[in-house]
Amino acid sequence: NKIPMLFASDTIHGCKTIYPIPLALGASFNPELLEECCAMAAKEAAADGIHLTFSPMVDLARDARWGRVMEGFGEDAYYTGVMAAAQIRGYKGKDLSNKESIATCAKHFAAYGAGEGGRDYNVADMSEYSLRQYFLPVYKACVDAGVDMIMPSFNAVCGLPATANKHLLCDILREEWGFDGVVNSDYAAIKEL
Repeated sequence: NKIPMLFASDTIHGCKTIYPIPLALGASFNPELLEECCAMAAKEAAADGIHLTFSPMVDLARDARWGRVMEGFGEDAYYTGVMAAAQIRGYKGKDLSNKESIATCAKHFAAYGAGEGGRDYNVADMSEYSLRQYFLPVYKACVDAGVDMIMPSFNAVCGLPATANKHLLCDILREEWGFDGVVNSDYAAIKEL
């Protein structure tokens, strides 16, 4: 058995052809259009030798001070899940054997957009109820849509770094939801534990 070399890119709103930022695409309320945009982005990325996109970014943006608000679809979990599923379908097509499709990675698991004071990398201190009611449903929608990878967030969730959070990564993601894809850390996340 060998580990394949994968080339990845943040193809979050286009590759050669650039589309509006995800927040603006979300304002379209048109998942079919988003799926078409992602299919074209996948086709262009695959032609460039890209195998994986670090998309969809499904963090809920509930504090306008957070610097990554524009990367997602807003503050509603249900709607973000609908749009994320459209992205996954667009990037992957019917399956990854198609030379014009690329693998997907949902990020940042979980509650990255809930950092205190809108500060990037800041702790997200919340109850299990709030986590499950508002933040986890989006990731579950990605798992149900067939996302290939999940990227844990940099922040601490309820006092534990998400990158090493057994409750999030093992209890919920693997055991409860049955996700059997790849979990890949964000840039330098292990070092920053």
